[in-house]
Amino acid sequence: RLKSFFPQAKHPPDGTRLICVCTSVGGVGIAVTQLCQTVQDVTVFGTASASKHETISQGGVTHPIDYRTKDYVTEIRKISPKGVDIVLDPLGGAANCVTGQKKNLLAMAKTWYNQLTLNTLKLMQTNKAISGFHLGYIHDEELFKKTVIKLLELYQQGKIKPRIDSCYHFEEVSLEKYSYRNTSYVAEAMKRMHDRQNIGKIILLPEPKKSEEKPKSNAEAAENAEKNEAAVSEKKEEPAEEVEAEKD
Repeated sequence: RLKSFFPQAKHPPDGTRLICVCTSVGGVGIAVTQLCQTVQDVTVFGTASASKHETISQGGVTHPIDYRTKDYVTEIRKISPKGVDIVLDPLGGAANCVTGQKKNLLAMAKTWYNQLTLNTLKLMQTNKAISGFHLGYIHDEELFKKTVIKLLELYQQGKIKPRIDSCYHFEEVSLEKYSYRNTSYVAEAMKRMHDRQNIGKIILLPEPKKSEEKPKSNAEAAENAEKNEAAVSEKKEEPAEEVEAEKD
């Protein structure tokens, strides 16, 4: 919970808390921004592509930063020379190591080498802390229950609302290629995310996708065409036979 972070964070003279949300246009980033709006005196710096700045600004990001063309650390220090109180990174190190089409050991090693390295003595001398969060390893059922109840209350009050970008069935996430109507599909959900097209969360649907009518083969199409031509010719011959019968 964000409120638990604030007592530990340093307080600037004006009393405003400064938070940097990396990838603020994703599902987690949007949720964090919405939660920040439930706490008074919070200024949010958010990183996202330039085309998505309007969206995150409407969602509560005070200072949107294009991380693809600018160094967000430099941009933040232009506004706040002392930096920020809290930096939240929804991606995490593992996700950064294997991203997009560069998913290989060389890219992973390069990303790992460029990671920031700190030691505990330096953290202590600067009064800073680094922490991680993994929902799957929280075993305190009472804490989990209280948090969910609080989130539901905020949702009912209209203060938070999950942003869903798109929904995909499991077969649309498969890494195998398949073709349909002369169009190739390759893991559409992953492609949309890696191409940075999503705004919000991409939802995976476990139920199978409704089957669509597949195009018939060339042999079936030719056979159907012959049957149609035969039926038309039979209809044309029927009136002629009736006229000859009347004459007789």
